[in-house]
Amino acid sequence: MTPRGFVAAVLAGALALSSVTACRRKEAATPEQLKARNEALERERDELRSRLGTLVATDRRLAGMPDNGVRVGVPTSLVRTLVQRVVAGFVDSVTLTLSNLKVHTAGKIKKVVTIGEFDLKVAIDEVTGKLQTGKPEVGFGGNRVSVALPVRVVSGSGGATIDFKWDGKNVSGAVCGDMEVHENVGGSVKPSEYPVSGALLLTTTAQQILAAPKFPVIKVNLKIEPSPESWAAVQKILDDKGGVCGFVLDKVNIPGVLDGLIAKGFDVTLPTEKIKPMAIPVGIAPTMTVRGEPLTIAVKVGKLAITEYMVWLGADVAVGKTQKEAGAP
Repeated sequence: MTPRGFVAAVLAGALALSSVTACRRKEAATPEQLKARNEALERERDELRSRLGTLVATDRRLAGMPDNGVRVGVPTSLVRTLVQRVVAGFVDSVTLTLSNLKVHTAGKIKKVVTIGEFDLKVAIDEVTGKLQTGKPEVGFGGNRVSVALPVRVVSGSGGATIDFKWDGKNVSGAVCGDMEVHENVGGSVKPSEYPVSGALLLTTTAQQILAAPKFPVIKVNLKIEPSPESWAAVQKILDDKGGVCGFVLDKVNIPGVLDGLIAKGFDVTLPTEKIKPMAIPVGIAPTMTVRGEPLTIAVKVGKLAITEYMVWLGADVAVGKTQKEAGAP
């Protein structure tokens, strides 16, 4: 290399170094400053992890969480409100109806000898009962949701037809003969209360938790109480009979027999199977957008945990590009 070439090369190197030095921003951090900043961030990260661990260990709402990578919790106070509204709303909309029921009894009346036979039939035309619930009690814990509520029969009415036949025998037959009583009566349904208890069966998907009420077979007993006017009408017919016939009717005691026939009431099954499952608003969306790029989330539903304070849905997720971004057709 000639002396002139050597000098030119040195000058070119000096100019290049000067250019690099001039491109560095005056406010740019030095390597030492960057290292110190990273170390500070790492210390802050470790401190936050420690605080998070302390909070998880001491917050009773977080006890019993699933150990999946993603955990979504719903406060039991919200679930309780949903259950109370759905269950109470269903029962309060129910009116029980019975129709075409028949009860029957027959027997003999003796006074030394048989003086007659009677046959008493009661045809219940229709009985209705309006239901009402108290406030449902919803309990959480042990991976179970329990439901208990009082169901009340608050009102109702019924109508029936009474047919009484008397077949007189021996002396009674000669004096009183045969007799028939036919009368329509009405009445009301006696108020009553039934404790009802069951549970919620929880099932999960990636989008929601479904809570299906499960109750045992619940029978509500509708008891009819004839109105005073109906009893008075029947009694008037009986009072019109005198002599031996009156004695016979007293022995049969039609009002007492009637009361015995209907006092047991009539069982109706509460249609709890019509309570539809309710959705608890919790889930993981299958897609998300990060900095304008759509990503898919593959969700594998994990454990479901129910504690006193939270209903937890655990899941494991994997994130990837959408099919369009990945070049799939």
